[in-house]
Amino acid sequence: MNLARIRFHKRSVIVTWLVSYVSVLLIPIMISGILYAATWHVVESEMNRANTSALQQMEQAIDNSLRGIERISLEIALSKLVTGFIHTAKPLTDNDYYDLVSISSDLRLYQTANDFIEQIYIYYRNSDTVISTRDHTNSRILYEKTREQETMSYEEWAKFFAKPYMQEYTPITFREDGQALKAVMYAKSVILANPDQPGAVILFVIKDSKLLANIPSTSTKTSIAVLDKENRLVASTGFEARSAFLDYGKLTGKNGMFMSDDGDQRVAVSYITSDSNGWKYIYAIPAELFDDKMAYMKKLIYASVILSLLMGGVVTYLFLRKNYIPINVLIRSFSMKSGVSFHEGSNEYGYLQDALNNTFAEKEQVDRRLHQHRDAIRSHFLQGLLKGRLEQNVPIHESLAAHDIRLASPHFAVLLFYVEHYGKFDLGEHAPPEKVRMLHFLIMNVAEEVIGDANQAFITEIDNMLACIVNFGSDPDADELKRIAEQVKTFLLDHFHVHLTVAISEIHQELYGIPPAYQMTLAALEYRLVMGSGEIIRYQDLPSSETAGPSRSYYYPLTVEHQLINLVKAGDFEKSNAIINEIIEINISDASLSVPLAKCLMFDLTSTLLKTMDEIGTSSHHRAFVVNTDQIDRLITSSTIKEMKGQIREVLAEVCQFIQEGREQDYNTLSQQVIDYVKGHYADVNLNISMVGEKFELTPSYLSKQFKAQTGEALLDFISRTRLEEAKRLLSLQQLSVSDIAKQVGYSDINTFNRIFKKFEGITPGKYKDIQ
Repeated sequence: MNLARIRFHKRSVIVTWLVSYVSVLLIPIMISGILYAATWHVVESEMNRANTSALQQMEQAIDNSLRGIERISLEIALSKLVTGFIHTAKPLTDNDYYDLVSISSDLRLYQTANDFIEQIYIYYRNSDTVISTRDHTNSRILYEKTREQETMSYEEWAKFFAKPYMQEYTPITFREDGQALKAVMYAKSVILANPDQPGAVILFVIKDSKLLANIPSTSTKTSIAVLDKENRLVASTGFEARSAFLDYGKLTGKNGMFMSDDGDQRVAVSYITSDSNGWKYIYAIPAELFDDKMAYMKKLIYASVILSLLMGGVVTYLFLRKNYIPINVLIRSFSMKSGVSFHEGSNEYGYLQDALNNTFAEKEQVDRRLHQHRDAIRSHFLQGLLKGRLEQNVPIHESLAAHDIRLASPHFAVLLFYVEHYGKFDLGEHAPPEKVRMLHFLIMNVAEEVIGDANQAFITEIDNMLACIVNFGSDPDADELKRIAEQVKTFLLDHFHVHLTVAISEIHQELYGIPPAYQMTLAALEYRLVMGSGEIIRYQDLPSSETAGPSRSYYYPLTVEHQLINLVKAGDFEKSNAIINEIIEINISDASLSVPLAKCLMFDLTSTLLKTMDEIGTSSHHRAFVVNTDQIDRLITSSTIKEMKGQIREVLAEVCQFIQEGREQDYNTLSQQVIDYVKGHYADVNLNISMVGEKFELTPSYLSKQFKAQTGEALLDFISRTRLEEAKRLLSLQQLSVSDIAKQVGYSDINTFNRIFKKFEGITPGKYKDIQ
């Protein structure tokens, strides 16, 4: 395969590989660059070390010379002859000239003691006399010889000596014998007892050529300079003009090295700082000296880079060709067999990944569908096993093996789980199918976990219930089935508030005993009509089974039914509810009531209650009885006797409350009518209980009893109290006699009036009238 035929698309794996190989190829090139930089640093460090060594030698030589000059200045300043001439004033005397000669002679001795000293001057400000090693003169002549700059005026020069005390170095241009030379002047004041008196200054002139004479030089191209703290160029050699880097402020730190431009060439500058006077000693060499030392190293680096590029390019080509051939073959194979075409410009690895993902996705989808169908087929097989509908053409052992069912023993039983209430899974009247499936799945897992490893469980959904075939692993035990049912029921109730009714069959032998066991669970589940929902019902406990005890006859006699009807009509809820509870308790107390008889009992009780309600509504004089349709529907559609019992209690409470309210309304109407009648006829002497009873067509005793029941007061007492209220009003008016008042309130006999008045008021009518 030729790489020239490959199109280098930006997404192709070829580009990725090429970038990877080039990245690897850059590593030796980068290493070569690092080696070159490291070599440059080493050479630079060696150069700096050599320059620093030379600068330290220069610093040591100059500092020693300067310290020697400072010692000489101290000796001169302490000379009595020198200090004694300070007080001399103009004009000079012969003795003064003699002292001048002596001082000059001493200065020549000091000059010869130090080779660095070019000339020594002592300037006496009091007499304006300057003494040197040769002669004496004045300050004007000294100004001409030791000016710092040509443009400096005499006054500016004189200010330098006007300081009260000085001990410093300053660069000057020294003029002598018609020549102008660069030099350094050291000035030191002679200390006087009286600081206000003009003193003297000792001046040492040092040529910079002598100052730098003993400094070693590694090359003729080397430049040396000395800067003082005032950034003045004290001495230099090799510099035609002051360079930009000769700046005291830029030379930070005690020592250092840097690269700088000096005119048209680049130089490497090293410097150190003197500890004694703070001068900067500067050493500058051309940068080409570095280049000469690095030239061979550059050649090696260039050769290494070129060789790496050549060999790396060849290796890259070979590996690209070798690695792409199998990828190309694989892509062609996938493209032809999978039907997924490879588009030019796509990434080969991306194409392979998409093709593999597509293949795996199809495989997973096929497996998932097979798994779904396998579960459905297995569930269908278990349903057929429960209902006794198995394929006759397929041996049973082959069907078991096909559905991965391995039996531990020939002993079987069936548990049937019926969900009474969904608990936390309840979402209203119509629960979503996925919630129901989730709950069924939960029940399956709990049942399988409880049954445990000792026994096997095969669970399937059938007719909106869950049937569990239990295959015992050891000796079968009927109590073990009840324990399993109780644990499953308790767990779901405690954790999810799910109410279950569990039906348990008897234990059967062989697979052909499973259908009869399933029918037993259906019969046991039907008996929930008697026992109620949320119970564990074993088939062997049913009245119709052979193991049950003798059955009790159906109990609901006509006398009890008539008694119940009368109590309901009377509105006595407590007694009527007690009779219903007694009827139900007698029928189901020993669990001997069969399902058909239980249905008859539910029908009879419901019928009795409905007939009584209809009769109450028809016989009501004041308003018709309104029947709650929802309650009646729930009463008729009750699925268990316990449920029906609760519904009957609700309906019965409503009926009795209606009857009681109707009676209270009738009673309240009668008492009010009697009160109004008595207040209108209290003056009638014939008014009594019999007269009122005849008015309302009631017997005196019944009328008196109902009136007291409604008002809490006897009717006869109410008649007497009404008459006495009117009598007290008339007595307080003081217009009629007691006998006349008795007749007006319905008493024909005055003695009867007096007796009744004293009975209720405690005093006679006469006394009552007197106190008003």
